[in-house]
Amino acid sequence: MTFLETILNGLCLNIVMFLLFYASTAAENDDDASLVIKAKRGNREAFDVLLEKYYKKVYNLAYRYVGEQEEASDLTQEIFTAAFQNLRKFRGDSKFSTWLFQIATNRGKNRFKYLKRRGYFANKGQTENNDDRDEQQRIVPDYSTNPETLLAGKQVQRIVQKAIDELDPDHKEIVILRDIEGFSYEEIAQLLNLPEGTTKSRLHRARMVVKEKLKRVLS
Repeated sequence: MTFLETILNGLCLNIVMFLLFYASTAAENDDDASLVIKAKRGNREAFDVLLEKYYKKVYNLAYRYVGEQEEASDLTQEIFTAAFQNLRKFRGDSKFSTWLFQIATNRGKNRFKYLKRRGYFANKGQTENNDDRDEQQRIVPDYSTNPETLLAGKQVQRIVQKAIDELDPDHKEIVILRDIEGFSYEEIAQLLNLPEGTTKSRLHRARMVVKEKLKRVLS
């Protein structure tokens, strides 16, 4: 059985997503709370520590909304600027990372809509620059040195990425948050202000759409 056949015969898309979109997650710890308190008091160094800790994850999320390095960098800067300016409004009801990613998700959706209205994606092509994606994110982990397996993995990576890019915004953002960024259902529900059941059902539908696209392309 080939690598591609193994992918298609998988019992659940979660396994596929884990193989294709492995990403390390920064551990939440008690340091965040003390850093936030210091940052609220005007300590910019404390906020810079938080920025450094979460920059990569915020940038990756921003990149998934806009699909281009320069736009993603600008959006990431906008997100952290908004977080710093609104830090006094953070009451600690949720983790700092959840609050930060709520800002990132809202700003990401707004930037995506703005760029779409301007015809940005039609002009540049959100999924055409595969070299850009490969440089920014090593989505497929190196589980094998077998060239055939690695080549097949890269092919599937691009196909799945394209399928995700083509999802409608409501389903796309849930796939990004759950299967790529690794947020829990509870965290996603908080981020998107949705019931947890709605979050799960949207994710299931989105995964099925991606799975059907995979079947059509790889069969």
